[in-house]
Amino acid sequence: KGITERLLDFSRLGESQPRQTANVYDCVNDMVELVRHLGQYRNRTLRFEGDTSAEAWVSPTEIKQVVLNLLTNSLDASEDGQEVRVHLSCDTTNFRVIIEDDGCGMTNEVMTHLFEPFFTRRRDGRGTGLGLSITYRIVQDHAGTLVPESNGPGKGSRFTLTIPLNPVQNQSYEKRQTA
Repeated sequence: KGITERLLDFSRLGESQPRQTANVYDCVNDMVELVRHLGQYRNRTLRFEGDTSAEAWVSPTEIKQVVLNLLTNSLDASEDGQEVRVHLSCDTTNFRVIIEDDGCGMTNEVMTHLFEPFFTRRRDGRGTGLGLSITYRIVQDHAGTLVPESNGPGKGSRFTLTIPLNPVQNQSYEKRQTA
């Protein structure tokens, strides 16, 4: 059932959720507070800081889904006692969310395939390999970028999400592909 729901979510992307002016800090903070209290992550430290006034023309639901996927991936890649750091910043044109962990890290090969549907490196049987694909498509639909970085296995990971603030800059993914 879970796999089917994720496939349906993946296929529905492009049917954008309503956009509105939203406080990005609140969107990120809601997801940080949600996962902070999950039992499976209770022995990991989660730190969040950032610009409390960051506002953008986005789908709050989709931004929350992006942040939730990135957070849970970082927490899953981390061991008990390790830390995940989230930082939100904003300039005159974009907001940026950086999610960084001290976890298992990634090889260059893994980073090459990271956003492909069904690609997963989890050995515990959990996950469908659709989370980052869905995340990437949402980011593209918001005219943004998502950049993964890692210094290799055992050296942690960093994801930098950048999305424009203004609706003029937020063209849909389909319109950009047509152009």
